[in-house]
Amino acid sequence: MSLNDEKSLYIQRVQHDVARHSQELLRENEQLRILAANFEFEVRRLERTAEEQRAAYDAERLALQQRLAEIEAESRRREREAMEVEQQHANLTNLYVASYRLHSTLEREEVLETMQEIIINLVGCEELAIFELQPGARSLTLSASFGIDASSYGSWPVERGRIGQSVRSGEMWVRGEGPDAALAIGEQELTACIPLTLSGRVTGAIALFRLLPQKRSIEAVDRELFELLGTHAAMALHTTSHTGCETLA
Repeated sequence: MSLNDEKSLYIQRVQHDVARHSQELLRENEQLRILAANFEFEVRRLERTAEEQRAAYDAERLALQQRLAEIEAESRRREREAMEVEQQHANLTNLYVASYRLHSTLEREEVLETMQEIIINLVGCEELAIFELQPGARSLTLSASFGIDASSYGSWPVERGRIGQSVRSGEMWVRGEGPDAALAIGEQELTACIPLTLSGRVTGAIALFRLLPQKRSIEAVDRELFELLGTHAAMALHTTSHTGCETLA
């Protein structure tokens, strides 16, 4: 074999090896591309799964938070209801005790003292006047007072101011719940006026002036107490007055 033939054969072998190596590289590269595609698909799948799990977790957490808020709201509502029931029970007890105390004595001074104690302790007012009105009289007579200058309220005409208007109409008056324009001298601090009624006739009135600092305003339970005083206090005073007259006779 000549030298040229050997060279030609060598070149052919090299070309063949190069072609074979190139084919192997192409196959390996294709396998790598397939592996990369599979890997990318798996990564996206895991990301989707993680996102779905995160969304499910967020949804569950939100649902739990909402449920917790509902439970807390329900707990607060029941707590308020329990407090309201307890307060109503206390209010009813106070009203019963007040009514009982008014009718538990035949001593006039004790009735007046009880009326004052009820207003001071249950209403929260330490400035008050208790008036009585004799049949046919045109002026209220001061029977008892606390925390005010009694000399300024000894006799109060039924035509004068808010106290007089409440006596004439037989209707309770509470500051802020009706016109204040008719306030007379001595009524600037008037908070409420409770007419005392007996068998449809006004027999007197209770005037409440400044409330205690911690007492912001007249509440619903105070109005119930005022209504009780308006009738039961009137009856108690009437009973003690007549008992006193019978005793003197």
